[in-house]
Amino acid sequence: MTKFLIVGLGVIGGSFAKSLKDLGYIIYGIDNDEFTINYAIEHGFVDFASNNIKDFIDLVDIIIICLYPNAIINILEENEFKENQIIADVSGVKENLIEQINKLNLKAEYISLHPMAGREKKGIIYADKTRFYDANFLIVPTNHTTKRSIDIFTNLAYQMKFSNIKIIDSKCHDYMISKTSQLPHILAVALVLADNDSNTLDFIGDSYRDLTRIAMINGDLWCELFKENKINLLKNIENFQEKLDNIKDFLKQDKYESLKEMFKESTIKRELMNRKR
Repeated sequence: MTKFLIVGLGVIGGSFAKSLKDLGYIIYGIDNDEFTINYAIEHGFVDFASNNIKDFIDLVDIIIICLYPNAIINILEENEFKENQIIADVSGVKENLIEQINKLNLKAEYISLHPMAGREKKGIIYADKTRFYDANFLIVPTNHTTKRSIDIFTNLAYQMKFSNIKIIDSKCHDYMISKTSQLPHILAVALVLADNDSNTLDFIGDSYRDLTRIAMINGDLWCELFKENKINLLKNIENFQEKLDNIKDFLKQDKYESLKEMFKESTIKRELMNRKR
């Protein structure tokens, strides 16, 4: 039976642990927080848990690191791994991280993953295997990746009920994520902070709630992700600002037919997304 080590039992790490354990795998967990360790054991997320990765490294076949990008490199540099092991991360940015990983002299295989299933909440109490159901699963190979590790995680993703599995390079990953994940978080933050009316709560509906849900943001994590993907993110902010300026100009100039054309175009593009899903 394959044995997994999940390093970092937050929302994503905890969800991986619960999903894999319920599939019948043996799960070891690592976290620095005592409450998290106790919760993981008591609620059946893991079979064994510790705050020291060295307790379990030699016992497992696959290691999934669910930490911030800089912490991932520290883990890889400070520990010795076995030749037959597979190490994976679930970092939200890839290019700079993988450039560093490619320079390491790793005995183990290494593959980078991105389950598109994050939430605005943090901590193991919000971990849930169902967050993976029908979600996208991205696989980003490194110089240490083999067909074996790709096949293993492709199969695992299907077992965990991800619906769309895609293999891409790190450059493509970071550009697309800056557009589909990072930019929406920035828009949500800006929308919330642009409002200074104390009565707003009495007037909001589903549109405001849906658009601003991700404004409840983990500052430490997202600042690191934005910093790592700064160039791509700035480009997509500029693209968005251009369209926002178009709408503003059409309103100023009473060009409502032009505004309607923009609405028609956006409706068609959004409907195409639904069809592809």
